[in-house]
Amino acid sequence: MTKGNDKAETSKRFFWRLHHWVGLYTGILIGVLSITGALAVFIPEIDALIQRHHYHAVSTASTTGIPQFGQSIDSIVRRFPDYRSLAITLPDQPHHAVQVDLITSTAGMTSRYDFFIDGGADQLLGQRNHQNSLANYLRQMHVRLYEGYWGRQLVGIGGLALAIVAITGLVIYGNFMKRQAWPAVRNRTNIRIVMADWHKLIGISALAFNLVIALTGAWLGLQPWLMRWLDIATPNQYTAAVTMEPAVDRALTMDWAAMLHAAQKEFPDLQPQRIVPSTNGSGTVTIRGNIRGAVYERGINLLVLSKIGNRPVFKYDVRQQPFGHKFYFIQEALHFGDFGGLWLKVLYALLGLTSGFLSISGFVIYLFRLKKKKPRRADALKTTFVYSMIAILFLVIIALISLFIGYMQASLVAGIIVNVLLAALIGYALVRYFIRIYSRRNHVASTHQ
Repeated sequence: MTKGNDKAETSKRFFWRLHHWVGLYTGILIGVLSITGALAVFIPEIDALIQRHHYHAVSTASTTGIPQFGQSIDSIVRRFPDYRSLAITLPDQPHHAVQVDLITSTAGMTSRYDFFIDGGADQLLGQRNHQNSLANYLRQMHVRLYEGYWGRQLVGIGGLALAIVAITGLVIYGNFMKRQAWPAVRNRTNIRIVMADWHKLIGISALAFNLVIALTGAWLGLQPWLMRWLDIATPNQYTAAVTMEPAVDRALTMDWAAMLHAAQKEFPDLQPQRIVPSTNGSGTVTIRGNIRGAVYERGINLLVLSKIGNRPVFKYDVRQQPFGHKFYFIQEALHFGDFGGLWLKVLYALLGLTSGFLSISGFVIYLFRLKKKKPRRADALKTTFVYSMIAILFLVIIALISLFIGYMQASLVAGIIVNVLLAALIGYALVRYFIRIYSRRNHVASTHQ
């Protein structure tokens, strides 16, 4: 064998080991993120169904074509005069309710409520605790595994792991796939071979998508660390100057219809999504929204108007910003597929589940190899089924606690489970590593005796 062949074989062996160990030790994390991600892309649609059928939050037609909610907001503010912030989410569909997100602090405890308003009759329909909602659960579980300290960064590490597994998989199996008629599954009676072939086929087929999801997920998860280490400032951090007392700011009367008309005149391409009146004394209203056909994070374009006279104060159109801003705000849109309608989300969900399948099939293949070396080991499929059910049970338990007991309790339980499992996994990996070193040293010593 030539020196070049030796080097290629060594390189391939390195990539195979990297693919094997990274996939093995992060497989459950990638699987959980795959399932939660496939659901998370439908958060707006799922939440709209819950609002309609559980809270009966349905809007009637508005005579003006603009949702009416001024009187309902006044009644909410009277109930919570010391509210900390208030945001109005306009409906995507005419029959959807207007949603008001209100944060209040009482005796040091912060509460966040969602109120639903009939945008045609300007009538309050109901309310819920935002933190205990299914929509909040789906996002928090996917974004940070409900672990409040560094769960987001752990998810980012999962994104890096998926990227490594995808790239090393291409290096390992790329040439093998070229020699096969695609799609080809060999001996269909041998489960290990069938799993191995589907693992390669789906891994190569979904490679580009999984790389996009992995890299954007890694950025979104590791963003707090990366921005601190690289001294990156968050774009679009406009703060209006304080010109009055906060109490005066809160008391200012708003003509919401006139304000929306002024926004349409000043920023015609903006599709208003979220309206946030100031409470700090700046006397402004911030209108966030999307631009049709633009692939950017939802609500990143904004227009700031003065509460007095609806005079424009500040405008942020992401299309007119430098490349750094555009690159920063494209990440979440690419990660969640939130820019091309429902069918794109369906495609995202189906492709997103491929990383979960790759985690499961890779684990099955690994267990079959172990059983070949040690025949007494447990059945590979049964073992994989048990691990998969444990992961799903974790998701269900945290969901039930969050929905029916409380977000804080669910976060506490999830944090304990995630950190205990992580510590156990790291401990297992270290013990196994040192045992291997010890065994190799003993083997070398015995051969020299």
